[in-house]
Amino acid sequence: MSTIRNLAPLLFLLLLLPSLARPAGLEGLKIGVVNINAAMNRSAAGERSKNILLASKSQKENELKAKEAELRQLRDDLKNNIMLTDDARSRKEKELREQERALRKEVQQAQKELQIRERKLTESIFIELKTVIDEIAKEEKYDLILEQNASQVILYSSAKFDNITERVIERYNKFQAAN
Repeated sequence: MSTIRNLAPLLFLLLLLPSLARPAGLEGLKIGVVNINAAMNRSAAGERSKNILLASKSQKENELKAKEAELRQLRDDLKNNIMLTDDARSRKEKELREQERALRKEVQQAQKELQIRERKLTESIFIELKTVIDEIAKEEKYDLILEQNASQVILYSSAKFDNITERVIERYNKFQAAN
């Protein structure tokens, strides 16, 4: 349902494009495409964000692996300790299960935090990229700029699409360096 809702403006535009190109004065419709994912990943800010996320992920993974190794050792010790009474063994097994549950919860929390952090970094880069795309569109007099993946939905068009991804990345890196 939400996919159809998201595609509705694009489908409307696709139906409208042929009629826009026919009237006098609109034959020279200038259309550009941008690969937002490439711009985000290959820009200096995108690479910095990716490195920050990878470092955070690596650090957290190491912490969690150490805890997992401790639990494995406790499980092995419990398994190999034949001197424990049944009551003591039950208590130790219960403690171990609780620690394993806590570790699983900590893993889930770490994944959630990483996703939130990634979303925040991505959103800020996207907003800045949108500003750069707007500037390029106005300066170079584009009538329409599409996301490259959205332009692949268009099965036929007599209009030529200019890929401005590299210009967006270059301009965005300059924008970032100035700020």
